[in-house]
Amino acid sequence: MVSTTPVRLAFMCAATAMLACTGDTPDDEPPIPRAPKAEPAKPPDPYEHSASRFGVVPLHAGFSPDPRVVAGEAFGEISAKSVHRKCRGWISETPDYLLAADTAFLQLYVLGRSRSDVLLVVRKPDGSVLCNDNRPGTKDPMIRAAFPIGSTQVWVGVRKEGERAAYRLGFSEVKWKSSSIPLPDSG
Repeated sequence: MVSTTPVRLAFMCAATAMLACTGDTPDDEPPIPRAPKAEPAKPPDPYEHSASRFGVVPLHAGFSPDPRVVAGEAFGEISAKSVHRKCRGWISETPDYLLAADTAFLQLYVLGRSRSDVLLVVRKPDGSVLCNDNRPGTKDPMIRAAFPIGSTQVWVGVRKEGERAAYRLGFSEVKWKSSSIPLPDSG
């Protein structure tokens, strides 16, 4: 029988505690593998790999300034009917802008303004498509709708294949007139 003195017993306890604290294991025991931390799953973004010609417009409820105005040049590359059978006119193959909403909008106005006759085509994250050619009494298209959280594709198109048109595109939570958005420079 091996006798253990109090000093030796204290040393053995301290050594055991140190092994437990440092995570080291004796040479004859393999280390216990640790499972990697699971990251929370993100909902898939249907347009994650869809580029836009002019960029992303990030919006949240109460954004300022209102209206948020961006600019671009529309051109007639493919028939707007390729997005929805009731859309008339021509759009670019790639969306002009992606509207990135981090809050839902019960009502958001999207208005196109140009010296030429342009149209708006919008595809929401759920795949539904809205089109507008002209508002009554003007050649400026406008879409007023609820928009969910997520990425919405926005095209500004032209009436005829191959045409080009400079435009301004506005987003607003309040009702406003076309004149709230300046016309693009001519030339």
